[in-house]
Amino acid sequence: MPTALAVVLAVGFVAGTMIFSDSAEEALVGQYARSARNVDVAVTAGAGSHLGASTLEEVRRADGVAAAAGRMRERLPLLDRQGRLVTAFGETGYGVDAGDRPELRAFELVDGVVPTTGDEMAIDSATATATGYRIGDTALVLDTRERRRPLRVVGVVAVSGGVSTTVLTRGELTRLTGSTGFREIVATLRPGADPATVRDALPAPAGARVRTGDQLRHDLAEQAFAQLSGLSIGLALFAAVAVLVAGFVIANTFTILVAQRQREIALLRCVGAGRGHIFRSVLTESALVGVAGALAGLAVGGGVGWGLMKGSASLGTDIPAGGLVLTPWPIVASLLVGVLGTVVSAAVPAFRATRVPPIAALRLVVPVSGRRSRRVQVLVAVLICVAGTLTTVAGLRTDQPEPAMLLVVAGGIGNFLALLLISPLVIGRLVAALGWLPGRLLGVPARLAVANARRNPGRTAATTAALLVGVALMAGGSTIAATVDRTAEVQLDEAYPVDYLLTGAGGRKGVPAAVGAGLRRDPSFDLVAAVRQTEGKLSGRKITVGSLDPGAIGSAYRPVVTSGRLADFGPGTALVAAGRGTVGKRLSVTADGRTATVEVAAVVQASPLVGDVVLWPGDFTTLGPAARDDSLVMVRTAPGVSPSDGRARLDSALQAHPLVQVDDLASVRAERGDAIRQIVGIIAVLLGFALVIALVGITNTLSLSVLERTRESALVRALGLTRAQLSATLMLEALLMAAAGALAGVLFGVLYGWLTAEAAFGATSALLAVPAGQLAAFVGIAALAGAAAAVLPSRRAGRASVVGA
Repeated sequence: MPTALAVVLAVGFVAGTMIFSDSAEEALVGQYARSARNVDVAVTAGAGSHLGASTLEEVRRADGVAAAAGRMRERLPLLDRQGRLVTAFGETGYGVDAGDRPELRAFELVDGVVPTTGDEMAIDSATATATGYRIGDTALVLDTRERRRPLRVVGVVAVSGGVSTTVLTRGELTRLTGSTGFREIVATLRPGADPATVRDALPAPAGARVRTGDQLRHDLAEQAFAQLSGLSIGLALFAAVAVLVAGFVIANTFTILVAQRQREIALLRCVGAGRGHIFRSVLTESALVGVAGALAGLAVGGGVGWGLMKGSASLGTDIPAGGLVLTPWPIVASLLVGVLGTVVSAAVPAFRATRVPPIAALRLVVPVSGRRSRRVQVLVAVLICVAGTLTTVAGLRTDQPEPAMLLVVAGGIGNFLALLLISPLVIGRLVAALGWLPGRLLGVPARLAVANARRNPGRTAATTAALLVGVALMAGGSTIAATVDRTAEVQLDEAYPVDYLLTGAGGRKGVPAAVGAGLRRDPSFDLVAAVRQTEGKLSGRKITVGSLDPGAIGSAYRPVVTSGRLADFGPGTALVAAGRGTVGKRLSVTADGRTATVEVAAVVQASPLVGDVVLWPGDFTTLGPAARDDSLVMVRTAPGVSPSDGRARLDSALQAHPLVQVDDLASVRAERGDAIRQIVGIIAVLLGFALVIALVGITNTLSLSVLERTRESALVRALGLTRAQLSATLMLEALLMAAAGALAGVLFGVLYGWLTAEAAFGATSALLAVPAGQLAAFVGIAALAGAAAAVLPSRRAGRASVVGA
């Protein structure tokens, strides 16, 4: 039964992730294809261009076209209730026209009505939730001259895409944006018309793309799949871990069963059963267990898929609501994982069963493996460890983050396999170390528990292997997240010790110079540093040339210096990124047909916020006009000014410049910390499946061990051990095994979590952050869960009759 439960959980996770992926794909395709419903052919303008009214008329007159409509989509910034710009990933929203044919609209009305007059608007449901706007409220949008235009919200719509969408009448959208052209023209066809034939006959202005409705829906579906692919891959990896852990449990269970049935198997051999018969009987038993587990696991998978759909927002992906979709593939995968996985896991124990000689029927003691096999095991482990270590070192020496991380992870897998091979030599000693103090405090039961765990190190190692896998991954993921968070925090504080970054949005290329000038006069801010940038060339290579206020050097801008001194930066000199020059070398930087010759003062870590080459303000003006907008402005509040007061003063100063976007670095830090904690929580929940399977394995092992130790338990009971003490012995044994496996997993996970983060940061060293509280919780929970897993086996052992045993 416990073996079947391990199969059920593993299959349930695999089937659940597949059902979730299929359901989420259908929901996303439905959302993205909303704009393509009822569309038989479409003409889409090229990037930055429009389709004119003449093109729409040509489409309407084309043979086979029943109806056609033009779609406008122009950038239209929206302000929230506080007058702040509504953005998504730094991008402002768009305005679309209400259209004159309801069946060909690019949106779906969810609540209210579609705007019919110039003073009305509808907003998408996601923006309505984020801003709190409701039907009847008045919202502000910005026209091309940054003037605020109040509009009354009359409806809520559903659209695809991640930015805010505002629906207006076509006339009002033209007045606000100045645009009269269409981004897309869509059409429906008369019955019997061939979409491909009509497509080929439609006009195709320069840069435009003409597609059938099926082609358009296919392209939109690919966008949906791209949004889901990363999440699906992550869930598939977690499912693979669950299957791996279940494989450990199944193999360990059948190994114990074969050992317990040794005399029975030998007796069968004596009465004529061949090795093939024994092998087939064990595999048949495992196949039956796999079939039962697969069928039950498929049902569990439906619940897992439903839970993932409901919790998709917590997984970082905004997946629309939808029902579960069951395709044949989860069923096939469930049977393959359940049956094939169980049979493969039982193959080695089945082969060992064929090695039992008939004479074993007369033996009272099961022989143990000899030293020769143990030496071979250690030798193989050493070789794998050497290969894994060399691969890890190669990864740490690789400059590119992605291949470096792959090499480190590959090396970690190798070293983990080596750890599993030598775990019989390690786990027993670790159990003894952990059991020393309980043995002194709790007396005989604790010492018996340690002795039992160490008596068969191979079994103890196999029992804890599944737990070791799950905890190692949890510890590694937590360490990576904490290390990345700490390193990013330190680098952000060191490089940009400011509170706000001001940038242009909604088509604006920069920040008006008047913004920085006004903030400098406000005593609420003790640092206002303007950064200017331009595209240039150095030795024929394209670069970003930047400059910033001299007072910000070493204060708001503190780059990592690899050679030279930041103090030497001044007129006639430059700070350059690695590979652009060396200290003391003279460089000729060109931009806009002008040239500035400077000497390299220091080589620093490149910053996209400033540039590849940083010039003194006077040298920068030789490359471009002096009166230009700032690329960005870094702002720091004065001591004693609270974050809320500082933001209020900043918002007040930006009232005249609504298209200046404010990035609150304090909020960015808080959001990053929340995201890190969310990621750790997700990892813990998903790997919890693997830990549950591992604990099922501990229960299974102890249950079979109780049967194996029936006479031994009776003997210690006859010598004076009470039922409670015998139960406590088994629970302590399980607790010590679980704690040992969890502790080994934590140590390994922390090591390779840090090394993976180190590889991810490339040349910049990662700052190790060990989430001690989380790791201690992992070990504690695993140990307590191991003890809980031993409750039923220990009660069974305590109830056994001494005389009957």
